[in-house]
Amino acid sequence: MARLLRLPRRVAGSLRQRSRRVVGRAATAKRRESQPVAVPAALPPATERDFFLAVAVLGDRLAGVVAPPVDLARAELRASSQNGEDGVLVEILRRIGLPERPSFVEFGIETGHEGNCVFLADVLGWSGAFLEADPAQHAVLAAKYAMNERVRTLCAAVTPQNVDDLFARLGVPAEPDVVSIDIDGPDYWVWRALERHTPRVVVVEYNGNLGADDALTVPADHGGWDGTDYFGASLAALERLGRAKGYALVHTDLTGVNAFFVREELARAFPEAARRRSPNYLLRSLAHARDPAQRPWVRDPPV
Repeated sequence: MARLLRLPRRVAGSLRQRSRRVVGRAATAKRRESQPVAVPAALPPATERDFFLAVAVLGDRLAGVVAPPVDLARAELRASSQNGEDGVLVEILRRIGLPERPSFVEFGIETGHEGNCVFLADVLGWSGAFLEADPAQHAVLAAKYAMNERVRTLCAAVTPQNVDDLFARLGVPAEPDVVSIDIDGPDYWVWRALERHTPRVVVVEYNGNLGADDALTVPADHGGWDGTDYFGASLAALERLGRAKGYALVHTDLTGVNAFFVREELARAFPEAARRRSPNYLLRSLAHARDPAQRPWVRDPPV
């Protein structure tokens, strides 16, 4: 019978500590299976540009190998957007074409430092409007565009009750090329209420924590965002609304933040199936923390 080896005390103690750490990590991982990792406040609010440049370079290397259709994720690039929305919008617009005088509307723009339409306004010289509800942030936004005659800014909270009137007040054409909705709350209800304008492209933030199957949204009178996952609407709810309004989903960005819709008559330019993505904020597998109050959702909202 072989003799059992007796390990030195410090080695045995070290192994026991390592074992406890492994078991602890496993237990923590199990607890987190249904609990997303919240976004730490110390992290920057936008993804690194280098990632999207790498995606573009790697995609180019496979250009002669990967048969079309190609996922729009290959087009993601960040110039002025929070994530890769700039590149996606440019590729969408390249495919569907542009009128002589393209236009945009974006609300929830904050100071205008970044946004889905900032590149269109600042670099491409589009005409359009930015709306921001916070007076302090709007003051910065208005100062930025004070000398730009093509861009109007307005300090206003966009609601289902006033969205069409605000568009009219700003002189938005009946068919703006891009409308971007990001108000961290009743985004679903605002898009639903937009009746007198039919954008060619709609970009709307969705709540990836709600999964891909259930049509859920916060109530229409939902107040400000409190940092939890109680905001916005599920992708399924927005797809359902989009179909009722004559739109097709063509992309969700790699961070699982924004969904891109085009009018159905333009969807033939996107033969690839749109991928539906869970939260991957900052490309670090992060998501917003669960709502501790467990407030109710509106299920299967009217379209």
